Amino acid sequence: MPAPRDSAVVVRAARLYYEQNRSQTEVAQELGLSRSNVSRILTQARDRGIVEITIHDPEGPPRRDETLEAALRAAFSLRAVHVVSAPRATAMESVAREGAAMLAERAASVRSIGVSWGRTVQNVVAQLETLQLRPTPAVLPLVGGHSALDQFDSGDSVLKVLASRLGATPQTLYAPAVLESATTVATLRAESSIGRVLAAAAQVELALVGIGSHGVHSSPHVLELMRLSESERATFEAQQPVGDVCGRFIDAHGVPLGAPTDQRVLAVTFSELLRIPEVLGVAAGAEKAEGVLGVLRSGAIDTVVFDVDLAREVLARA
Repeated sequence: MPAPRDSAVVVRAARLYYEQNRSQTEVAQELGLSRSNVSRILTQARDRGIVEITIHDPEGPPRRDETLEAALRAAFSLRAVHVVSAPRATAMESVAREGAAMLAERAASVRSIGVSWGRTVQNVVAQLETLQLRPTPAVLPLVGGHSALDQFDSGDSVLKVLASRLGATPQTLYAPAVLESATTVATLRAESSIGRVLAAAAQVELALVGIGSHGVHSSPHVLELMRLSESERATFEAQQPVGDVCGRFIDAHGVPLGAPTDQRVLAVTFSELLRIPEVLGVAAGAEKAEGVLGVLRSGAIDTVVFDVDLAREVLARA
């Protein structure tokens, strides 16, 4: 067997076995050694750090990028940042699994949780395991309902599934989140059953929200539901929207937009969102970077879960 200092032989054996997928018998024949010697050489390669073996468990927790996390935390004064990736998993899958883990951790220490809508929020809730919490937190909607944005294939809403996983009974908001008339929104807010739920939602200790980007994924659909006139749409576009949270749009500087869109949404207000002790924002996909950057600049988000590509793109634009 070669002495420990004979690294060339160790490296050669390791390359044949690990890179070229040769059997130990074939490596032994190639190097003129016995098979038992080859086995000891490969063990030595691992012991000396020449070969490192990494196991990627597709069901295990996503890997975190601490460098990107530190950069985002410093750039936007965030309380906590998780930037994740996982082998053989999409960005959405990685974010959903990590978001669910964070939500489970936070849920154990709060008395009330609010939830918005969107594909990423839905995926996070889908990944959440059933918890046995005592006491059980109250679960409230931050926005009205919308079948295309807050329902699973089963027909259950995100709110209902989240409450079920937490062993809670949700407070339901029996009204749509987006309406065609500002007058209708005002009328519904005046209804005691609706106003009471929205007031309670504004007081939650933890909020789980998706972050949208103008023109991407669900954001165009939200605008379609508002049925803006040509002049209203022109006014909206002149405000240079980039992103949205809880159905409320913001510009690139993080400033919330006013009429006409802000008056068509039945949800907690932007100022109420700012007063919630912890808002956990989840987003996946580099294509959402512009909207995510705007929402981060608004100060509405305290804690985030992003995938690596989205985090890099946000920092590049910042």
